[in-house]
Amino acid sequence: MSERTTPPTPSAETTDEGAPIRSRADRMYGPPRAAHLAFGAPQPLLAYAVPFVIVAIVAGLITMTALAGVLSIGNGEIVPLRNGSGSTLLVGAGLLALALVVAHAYGITAATLALLARSDGRRLSTRRAWAGAARRPGSVTLAAVASAALTVVVAGISTVLLPVLPLAGVAALLVLFAIVIVTAPLLLAWPQVVAGRKPLGAALDWAWRSTRMIVSPSAEPFRSPRVAVVSTVLLTGLVTAGLTALGNLLPVGWWTPVVGVGLSLVPAAIAQVLLAGVLVRGVALREEGVAIAPLVSTTDTAQATARTSRRGGALWGIAVLLVPALLAGVLVWANPWRVPSYAVTDVPQVWRSSQIVPWADGTAVLSRLGGESSGVRLCSGAACTPETEMRSILPTAIAPATDGGILSASWYPIEGPDDRSGRFELRTTYSSPDDLREWAQPLPSGLSEKEVEDVLWDKRGMPGDERVLGGIDSVFQPADSVFARSNQGLLGVAIDASGDFPVIASVARPRESIDAVVSLDFCSDAECSESVQTTIPITWGYGGSNSTSIDVALAPDGRTAVVSLADGESRDGLVPLRVITATADGGSTIETPDTEMPGDPADFDYAYGTQLEIGADGLPVVLYRAPGHPMLRLYSCTDLSCTANTIVDVDPPADVILSSPSLVIDSTGRPLIGVIDESASVALLSCDDAACTTQTPVRLVGAVPTDLGDGEAFALALDGDDHPLLAVGVQRVGSTKKATWSGTVLECAAPRCGAS
Repeated sequence: MSERTTPPTPSAETTDEGAPIRSRADRMYGPPRAAHLAFGAPQPLLAYAVPFVIVAIVAGLITMTALAGVLSIGNGEIVPLRNGSGSTLLVGAGLLALALVVAHAYGITAATLALLARSDGRRLSTRRAWAGAARRPGSVTLAAVASAALTVVVAGISTVLLPVLPLAGVAALLVLFAIVIVTAPLLLAWPQVVAGRKPLGAALDWAWRSTRMIVSPSAEPFRSPRVAVVSTVLLTGLVTAGLTALGNLLPVGWWTPVVGVGLSLVPAAIAQVLLAGVLVRGVALREEGVAIAPLVSTTDTAQATARTSRRGGALWGIAVLLVPALLAGVLVWANPWRVPSYAVTDVPQVWRSSQIVPWADGTAVLSRLGGESSGVRLCSGAACTPETEMRSILPTAIAPATDGGILSASWYPIEGPDDRSGRFELRTTYSSPDDLREWAQPLPSGLSEKEVEDVLWDKRGMPGDERVLGGIDSVFQPADSVFARSNQGLLGVAIDASGDFPVIASVARPRESIDAVVSLDFCSDAECSESVQTTIPITWGYGGSNSTSIDVALAPDGRTAVVSLADGESRDGLVPLRVITATADGGSTIETPDTEMPGDPADFDYAYGTQLEIGADGLPVVLYRAPGHPMLRLYSCTDLSCTANTIVDVDPPADVILSSPSLVIDSTGRPLIGVIDESASVALLSCDDAACTTQTPVRLVGAVPTDLGDGEAFALALDGDDHPLLAVGVQRVGSTKKATWSGTVLECAAPRCGAS
């Protein structure tokens, strides 16, 4: 059998000017449809994607490296910090945008050359398309200027006009859309300019007149270039918006940056190349018998017949466009810049008496406002459940149990036999992980309003059985208000459940006296079903109790508890700060560290108080802020009773919100202190040594304090992996919630939130 051979195909005929003459079929039916032109072979999308992706990766890496100090990663996305470096961010974003615009202009020029060749049935290799684009600086410049102008206009309307004057912004967008519709036919000048068939002026004139050129409906269903261009833009825009909306429905996870970057690149690139295909086909249909593909080193007909096209079509270009998305996922996970990374969510409010603790499936946030409101919500990553009311509005504390549950303790008002007497009881509740999961389930659908109220009433308080630890009697006047009878300012409670046997510290005094009692309940098991109590009498005149009135930590021996107790009153005989050490057998000591602060105190400061941790050496570390003084004082005790200590004053910036003192010590033995810094950013002061002689600020997110919230609230804790957890009474910069929402919950993705 003779060998089969492929007969040579004669070279295409050309006009006197050297342009190839179209076949009769081309003149009758036109070139392939725009989608087939753009995606039937890999060359057009590859010609656009490769230079754009290379520039995007290089420019993005340079920008991140240069701006690492003013950025953070929230929910897998890059978040700018409001820290006085607005001009730096603006310059960096501008340079990045300029690089991307130039890459887009070069890529779309190369893609147009490949499309022009395909419109005449020929194949232009990707490499030669790039070479052709490099030899057309005028076309690249034209595309860059037009793209930059459109980007500036759209960005100005969406970021400047819409937030300030929403109606004017919407009107501007409508006017811009109308201008695009009217001038859409001018885009047909682009293939003519790239092909070198006409100068820009003549190409624009020809494009404007193209609306009057009659084309067979079988060749172009849209008939009008204006309709064809606008329909393409609208269709691709709607598809892109739909995909973006679906992507936003995904929960936050490792895939967030991959999906975000992928959705920002792939649909936009496909839309650009498809639009270029529409323009090339529109020009080819309106040319009178002469192909417009330029003779720029295209493969000749004989070579094209002998050489099969690479399979896969647009999939090769899409694969290239996904490279930055995958790289973004890896970089966000690895975080080589040590940029703070966290999951963040907005909540309606975090009141000044707040706590945040880890549990098996996430975090729990307690938020209490004096004797008015008290509630708990469970959070995980970037989502929180609605707040559930506590059974009591009096001082409450929560702590993580070793099995992933939560141990809580609350003061309750108990009515007396008449209007002059009453009692306050301290009750504790252990909530197992299963109890918390069931408690966090959403309400069943289809309930009536009355049924919803009944269910919410039954859900009040932490799940589990209550146990009474103790109480105190109080005497009232018949005319006393409900607020006065609540006694909330004269009670306090704290828990340390980090060991096998939790300890609960409480303080209480009757309304008519400053003689108070500090009680320590040493639990016999993790659920505190039984306990041994040690009491210490003191004088205490606290005027407004909150979560930082009292704190407790269990010493490494498991039998000794250390308590720090703050007093907001300045009357003679009252002590601003006590460090109390007690054991289950009844022994106790009381020390009064030096609290003298320079300067005059300010009024109306309710965020003062104390926090206590056990350091890596097994000794107490106490953080204290005096009423009205911005300075934070850190005491590192030299023995368990804190008879002596070293003092480090941490002077936070002036003219910012004075937040509640918050302190944790991680496995490195170095403290972390929560503050709101001079740039109104929620930040952590990462101590460089155990004594905190120097600190490194770690800015996390910009804060937008409002009069509707309680910016003094700042709760800080660590999860089992040493990742900081924060609940702050401010709205974060970039929040999409309404202005009345004034709470932010963060879960850091790394120890010390990325600080070294």
